[in-house]
Amino acid sequence: MKAGDVEKRRTRILEAFRTEGTIRGTAKKLHVGVNTVRKVLRGQQLGRGAPQQGAPARPSKLDPYREIIQRLVLEDKLTAVLVHGEISALGYTGGYTILKQYVRQIRPQSLPKPTTVVEHAPGDEGQVDWSPYTVELGGEQRVVHGFSMVLPWSRYMVVRFALDEQLETLVQLHEEAFLDIGAIPHVMTYDNMTTVGRHVGPGVVWINPRFEAYAKERGFEIKLIKPGNPNEHASVERPFGYVEGNCLLRRRSRFASLEDLQAHARWWCAQVANVRDHGTTRERPIDRLVRERPLMLPLASARVELCRTLARLVGRDFCVAVDTSRYSVPPRFVGQPCTVRLYEAKLEILIGGEIVAVHERHHEPRGRHVLPEHEEQFKHCTPSRRLLEQAFLRLGTVARDYHQGLVAERGKGAGYHIQRILKLADRHGSSVVIGAMSQAARYGNYSAEAVARVVAGRAIKMRNKAARGHGAEPPPEAVRRWLEGLDVEQRDLDDYDRMLDDAEPGDDTEDDDGQE
Repeated sequence: MKAGDVEKRRTRILEAFRTEGTIRGTAKKLHVGVNTVRKVLRGQQLGRGAPQQGAPARPSKLDPYREIIQRLVLEDKLTAVLVHGEISALGYTGGYTILKQYVRQIRPQSLPKPTTVVEHAPGDEGQVDWSPYTVELGGEQRVVHGFSMVLPWSRYMVVRFALDEQLETLVQLHEEAFLDIGAIPHVMTYDNMTTVGRHVGPGVVWINPRFEAYAKERGFEIKLIKPGNPNEHASVERPFGYVEGNCLLRRRSRFASLEDLQAHARWWCAQVANVRDHGTTRERPIDRLVRERPLMLPLASARVELCRTLARLVGRDFCVAVDTSRYSVPPRFVGQPCTVRLYEAKLEILIGGEIVAVHERHHEPRGRHVLPEHEEQFKHCTPSRRLLEQAFLRLGTVARDYHQGLVAERGKGAGYHIQRILKLADRHGSSVVIGAMSQAARYGNYSAEAVARVVAGRAIKMRNKAARGHGAEPPPEAVRRWLEGLDVEQRDLDDYDRMLDDAEPGDDTEDDDGQE
């Protein structure tokens, strides 16, 4: 600081002291430290002065981390709290106060705006609002909708995320928030939220009848903030910056899935936001909630679960499109109209007024979700090559080898043989059929007839001359004993005795199930 500037500063301090009469009053008026005022009154030199010759200036513990701090503050937009956690993990051992002062120096400052203080009685009010955020879910940039419910008196907050702002989603998140709080405020305030209501004219308010019915059932009153009075809703709107700058940036806004984001939000509310000393109340929100909860409405025993109803048509893949995913129904309903009841965590598909499928709701894009029973029905009602092959290959290594032989010998007709072999597996057990396929492959015979003959204990023909080195065709009795050893735990051995007794030599006719 130049000598002239130092003298001017000394003069201002002396004049202010003559007016205020106290050291602290002077320091507060001029926004300087009390030690600075004391130095002037004592006639001491302002500032630390030049260091003594030969005595180097003491280094700051921040010095090795200044570049990292600048990147975290200016590029990643982290707060001083998060910066302290980042550099502490890198070895920083200094204090938080000196770090906070340095962050204030390098961060661009915005001019404060005048506001008014709105007082709230404990237990009287809760505020709800949405805010969009761009995050990364599973490597893909997505816009998620942040739901926040804040109690203005205690500053207790509940934060959750959703992929839409539908009425059903809003109600489900209300239920989850009330359950987290353990009670219901007498009044819930909203800022022209269309799913709740809106101002349609001077002094005229429209309330969504469906949400109004929900509010009456839960016992709380709906209040819409008038346009131009944002400070009345400040308790819920101000923390949105805190959510982005502290909650999301802790993970750099990158999450494996929506469920991962929800789990992080729950952890953050419970372990960070509601257990910190709030800057205004100087108390922990969770402690104030304990005093506020008895003054609110008791939590209802039954949880309300609203659903969204959609009209859809069952596609050729026996699936129904909902959002960006597809959900299966029994294949016999292909082409029929249906109704979808969409809840927060599940969906129901109705045809003719009856529920034909219930699925867990999925949020990943372009997913196809087929229930095992629907796949099994489809396997038996149509020779779909893709699904049949998937079921066939699940039988194991022997099935994969036999599948290659079927495709090589039968070409496009392989699906017919695959379907018949799967029916044999359903009837006699997969172990028996796997053993039969292995025996049939030894003789180069790739067909459903060959597998059926081995299962029935009959001799099979040599189709591939290269396989003759394996020996002559085994007698039916040897095949029977061999298969007995494959499926001892799954079948009674007397079943095979009856099978051999019923099988007459040379009988190649097919029964109703397509088995020889």
